[in-house]
Amino acid sequence: MAAEEDLKLEAGADGEAPAGGGKKKIIIIAALCLLVGVGIGAAVFFILGGGSSEEAAVEEVVEEVILPPQYVVLKPEFVMSFQVGTRQRFLQTSIQVMTRDQAIVDAMELHEPMVRNEVIRIISSQEFETMRTTEGRLKLQEELKDALTAIMEQETGSTDIEAVLFTNFVMQ
Repeated sequence: MAAEEDLKLEAGADGEAPAGGGKKKIIIIAALCLLVGVGIGAAVFFILGGGSSEEAAVEEVVEEVILPPQYVVLKPEFVMSFQVGTRQRFLQTSIQVMTRDQAIVDAMELHEPMVRNEVIRIISSQEFETMRTTEGRLKLQEELKDALTAIMEQETGSTDIEAVLFTNFVMQ
């Protein structure tokens, strides 16, 4: 009988487990969860290439600085004649170059004769009927952009010409 009384004292009056063991289990489970969480967080940090905070700060600053566009107007307007069959046809166009780089603006002004010569050469080589279509004008814009970008790369080392824009395009 004494053995039964000892068991009842250890288990409590209702036959339940002692309260201290339940708290220990909760603390152990919480500690394990915390350890697993820290391990997963560290793994994700290293896998995703957690660079130094200085590199991240420099990248953020570089991305935030966006310069406003600058437009270089090629003056005077370009007027060219085309022989289409037996008729004489004319094209008058005003062109502006969009960039965000001041070095390009300065180089376009310095090398204006070379730029104008290239524009005239490219436009003169086009078919008059092709330039009357939207696709023909878009193709001409791309050709001019590529040619001017090549000139600027040769002269300044920069290729930051974003667009060649026709602000006036009259065909007669």
